[in-house]
Amino acid sequence: MCWVSWDKLTLPKSAGGLGFREIEQFNDALLAKHTWRLLKNPTSLLGQTLLNKYCQDDNILDVYAPNSASHGWRGILAGREIIKKGLGWAIGNGEKIKVWREFWLSTEQQCSPMGPPTAQAEELRVKDLLQSDGSDWDLEQIRTHLPHHEAQIRRLFPSCSMEDERCWLFEKSGNYTTKSGYMLAKLNVSNPKDSFNWKQSVWNVKCSPKTRHFLWKLKTNALAVGETLLRRGITTDGKCKRCGEMKSTFHVMFSCPTAKKVWSLSPALLVPTIANCQSMSDLLHRCTRMTNLPPVGLSSPLYPWIMWVLWTSRNQFLFEDKSFSEAEIILKAVMLAKEWQAAQPCPGKNFASAKDYIAPVQATHTHQVPQVPPNALVYFSDAAWISSSGDSGLGWVATDSKGTIQFQGSSPRQYVASALMAEAMALKSGLSMAIASGFKDVVCFTDSKCLVGLLTEDSSVFALKGIIHDISVLSNSLNSISFQFTSRACNQLADRIAKDALFLLSNSLLGMKNSVLNVKDPSDGYLQRWNKSISTS
Repeated sequence: MCWVSWDKLTLPKSAGGLGFREIEQFNDALLAKHTWRLLKNPTSLLGQTLLNKYCQDDNILDVYAPNSASHGWRGILAGREIIKKGLGWAIGNGEKIKVWREFWLSTEQQCSPMGPPTAQAEELRVKDLLQSDGSDWDLEQIRTHLPHHEAQIRRLFPSCSMEDERCWLFEKSGNYTTKSGYMLAKLNVSNPKDSFNWKQSVWNVKCSPKTRHFLWKLKTNALAVGETLLRRGITTDGKCKRCGEMKSTFHVMFSCPTAKKVWSLSPALLVPTIANCQSMSDLLHRCTRMTNLPPVGLSSPLYPWIMWVLWTSRNQFLFEDKSFSEAEIILKAVMLAKEWQAAQPCPGKNFASAKDYIAPVQATHTHQVPQVPPNALVYFSDAAWISSSGDSGLGWVATDSKGTIQFQGSSPRQYVASALMAEAMALKSGLSMAIASGFKDVVCFTDSKCLVGLLTEDSSVFALKGIIHDISVLSNSLNSISFQFTSRACNQLADRIAKDALFLLSNSLLGMKNSVLNVKDPSDGYLQRWNKSISTS
């Protein structure tokens, strides 16, 4: 019996499906790769041939297929419709982007300003919202034309030395992939409105693949319980053999008196209760918060195995007339969880070099300087960032090869989109100061491995394209530069400077808020609460 429709099975796993491919939409997603190549590389031989023939009067995103168009060109235009649904901009100098006609306000989803614009601002471009040197946003222009989008705009980082670049919003790299294109095409056709977090509550749960698939069946109501059988027109009693109520998936897993007692006996904290769970979605979501008690000896979650044993014991009771007590059900669930956990390979550490055997450097008041060339400037940077507000503090310190501090500085910044962006901004700020001070050989250290990878490897995050490009331009003015990762223990001074800058920014903003609201000074526990809320990258 088909419990779930094919349309739902072909949805991505993150949307409640099993990820099977719908061949028509998958073919369109493959064709979209041709459109992406023509869009990103129009000077290629194929691009010159096709674009000169079909796109003489308009660009590839707006052109229509003439009656004489070939089958291949019509296929490319079919893939174009997918590209248009996920296309955005990485802002550079702002010359190409029309404010009122393009999706440029977000790096996560398509978002453009709400109109209609005035006659004078109809042809406004993003460059008109930048300062004269293009280094940052012109707040006066933003508040004149788009005051309700100020926070969104200030989270974007422009670069005056880089041209605007079209990016695919559903990949961090900004490059189109067939997987993300198919997902977007399928979601646009099916339009699921389920807000359930499938990854957190089902597919990323630490348990066996069979058990994760069983959790998916629970959520999609794909089990042969009485209520589902009656809805399918199958003649059956449909009532629970234990309590006599109508049997549903939620009843078997939670609301049956036997299931309630099993959950009450589970050795864990934050066990779901009938007061906060009224459906399978609520139950699966609440179960992710459960914490096993120490005597159990489990590092993986217990609730998937409880649900599995509740289902198997129900089947044995219904078809074989075998009954198990609540304590036996819990004991069997714990044993299954331990058996699976013991079978998992232990994550061992692969030592890459002899330096990995060296004990971590103990934190001291002296600044630890790694081995560097004798004439190079050693530059450390760090950032502190609060995710809820977007406030950040940037800190940097530079020393010579002997550890003598040459300069240090800090900068508070609001509307920072991510911790990685804050790290990149801190590195750029200190690097600019080093160049202004006349240094020509620099070794940059940061405790962000991801940032070092972006600067030294062939990888990219399109939300940071502008700032990474600026760092590259600054690097070209030096004789030599290298970017290296260092531990937090060796980066304590820059870390402390960044946190101090963030604290001063938060304190000043709180003081401004209190003065506006005519509120007294903050309580004595403000600093402690602030330390708990801070998120350092």
